[in-house]
Amino acid sequence: MEIPLTLSEESLNVIRSVMLKSAQEAFSEVVQQQKYPRYMTIKNASGYAGVAVNTFKKEFINKGLRVIDPDGLKRIDKNDIDEFMENMKF
Repeated sequence: MEIPLTLSEESLNVIRSVMLKSAQEAFSEVVQQQKYPRYMTIKNASGYAGVAVNTFKKEFINKGLRVIDPDGLKRIDKNDIDEFMENMKF
């Protein structure tokens, strides 16, 4: 079923702009997700979270973010960071 619709050039430009911005944001998110592996060092994990290493240790690890520690090789699961941040929403 087709519904005929006529839009002004200005309306079409607004729609194009919104769609382009949405696509760019989605692409940037995919690139960001691929940049960081699932298991990261504390330095990489702090970069993923967008904070300094010291802030990451103080505000994430010291407040309950789980750390994987096989033989002293501390790693952070990216999924745990996402879950931790989701739980911190208010």
